[in-house]
Amino acid sequence: MDKMIQRIWQYSNYYGDMLATAVRLHNEGEDYAATLVLYNATELICKSVRENYNQNFSQDLSHLQKNGLLSEDDYEFLSNNEFGVRGIRNKMMHRDAYQFCLEDSEGIVLPFADDGTWEIIFDNYGPRIIKILYSIINES
Repeated sequence: MDKMIQRIWQYSNYYGDMLATAVRLHNEGEDYAATLVLYNATELICKSVRENYNQNFSQDLSHLQKNGLLSEDDYEFLSNNEFGVRGIRNKMMHRDAYQFCLEDSEGIVLPFADDGTWEIIFDNYGPRIIKILYSIINES
């Protein structure tokens, strides 16, 4: 993951530093903050690659997919409103996140009020997000 972050840092020091900060926060047990920084960096990188800061995240993802920078699986992973990055991000940013939960593929409910949930989310989503961002930057 470090090599991918270094490549992203070469694209933009700012975005690379954001991702490194997210990983550092995660390693320090600050997983809610780490997830916020990671999701913010994800949205900004998508806008940067698209060179358009006037659209919403959903429009950015659609554009990247239509232009061959996101696979169908990666698009679904990022854009799904229930369990994807976009769905979790919207609950974190636009609502009182602590009243919500995430249900994993095995039916286990992970309440957002539990600090351990954010660790699980970062562990399960972070590496794939960074890999997707690395791929987007390399292919753009």
